[in-house]
Amino acid sequence: MPDCARGSVSFYMKTVLVFFADSDCGSWEDYGSAVNALLRAGYKADSVAVIADDETELGKIIENIKRDGADVVIFGRENLRADIKAAAAKACGTSLVENETARKFAEAVATAKGAAYEPFFAAMPENARHIPNIDGCVQGFVCETDGASVFVLSGNPTQWRAACEKYVAPYLDEKYSLKRKRLVLKYFGDRALLDKTLKEAESVSDSRFTADVTVKNGDCTVALCFDDYEKTGGAAAVRYIVSSLKDDIYAEYDVSPAERLFDLLKLKKLKIAVAESFTGGRVVSSLIKNPGASATVVEGLVTYSDESKKRILGVNPADLKKEGAVSAAVAYQMAAGLINGSGSDVAIATTGLAGPDSDASGKPVGLCYIAVGNKNGVHTYRFNIKGDRETVTETAKNAALCLAIKNVKNHNI
Repeated sequence: MPDCARGSVSFYMKTVLVFFADSDCGSWEDYGSAVNALLRAGYKADSVAVIADDETELGKIIENIKRDGADVVIFGRENLRADIKAAAAKACGTSLVENETARKFAEAVATAKGAAYEPFFAAMPENARHIPNIDGCVQGFVCETDGASVFVLSGNPTQWRAACEKYVAPYLDEKYSLKRKRLVLKYFGDRALLDKTLKEAESVSDSRFTADVTVKNGDCTVALCFDDYEKTGGAAAVRYIVSSLKDDIYAEYDVSPAERLFDLLKLKKLKIAVAESFTGGRVVSSLIKNPGASATVVEGLVTYSDESKKRILGVNPADLKKEGAVSAAVAYQMAAGLINGSGSDVAIATTGLAGPDSDASGKPVGLCYIAVGNKNGVHTYRFNIKGDRETVTETAKNAALCLAIKNVKNHNI
């Protein structure tokens, strides 16, 4: 489950999450993603149940949450044997009916998938509110019973997080008349500094908020949820965080480093070239996934061998022999070679040791140098990344992209 940093919690509604144990109904990563989606929205899961694919056990759980005054979120799939819709309707003391809004949505999805529409797709308890399933025909819903909210989510587990963010959390906010504000910051930098800053922001601003930090290969998604943004000094907290972390915050919305860099390059009408050694083309491939990349990306070179570095980028043979391919001098010359020869405005170069073993130089696995520059100069950065080969290369890729973001933002190119 992703790392979490928590601020003050000022809301105490009880929330129960229900998953089904079948192996094809989601992984622990999917479960963690859903739990954290609610956590970052300010709703702590008081209980998480993983049950058999059987509606009898589900019915008992719903009866219990009605008695306890809790809310329950049921994470279903279209291939379950359990009739979770019928179980929810029975526990709510009502019957299933075909919901007109859900029917229109389900018909459109069925047509797109080449499937025949069935009334069960749009069936839900009377007076339930439709929760769209964009991944399949069977639609989800939320209904009320004795003050408890019963959410039934359908679709692929990869969509659970989005459903929690877009439908479950806003519904509960409305139900409990909460005035919340949610913000996302993207950060690449020292994790200890991030945690320290989040803790300080609470006391400095006297603000009440939760901070959920999800980290993947060095790239941090910081989701902030304020109980009452205006009254509790939310703006002051955000100002403190942004001013303290400065350029290590590369975006104030949920976006990947490659998407953010691409958007900046496009905005400034700049072109980029990339030369990679140990990252093997990952940096440039992440950029060309963006539609319209041909107008921004000049070239991407994988100069893996010493010979290619000399022949294509003009790296000095003497430096290769003296310093080795994994060195600041070589990274610098790789980027400079791009600036001089490609006609690009911005250049990225990477060289390092991804592992699992070192080379003849004896330098440690995870050591890498990333050079980023433009016509005004090239800067080289040293990293020592811990982890396996995949972690090292992916983290280095993200580091290279984020360094280029800083370069583009801070320089008049």
